[in-house]
Amino acid sequence: MGWIILAAYLVCGILYHIFNQVEESAPEGSTEKKISKIVMYCIMGLIGLGVLVLVLYAIGWIWYFFCGGFLVFEDQPFWDKVVSGLMSLVFLGFLFGFVMVCFGWDPDNRR
Repeated sequence: MGWIILAAYLVCGILYHIFNQVEESAPEGSTEKKISKIVMYCIMGLIGLGVLVLVLYAIGWIWYFFCGGFLVFEDQPFWDKVVSGLMSLVFLGFLFGFVMVCFGWDPDNRR
């Protein structure tokens, strides 16, 4: 999974630099410059969306295995399932909070 995300990141970077060079070398106001900019943003958006889907897929499997996977294979009493489900949601909240802090969210800066 990590290699796929790394490869997508590298392809995204290469395409960005290629289309950025085409955009800078084209004369101002030309259709080539406009098309280059549109294509660059479309490709970047598609690659970014693909990487986002892969990351969410990985987070889903992490949540399944660490939080709730054993509930499927073992017979637990009802209240154990409720407590385990709530604990998994707490862990999932910490996981999403950690990802948000890594991407620059500041919990102390609330507007």
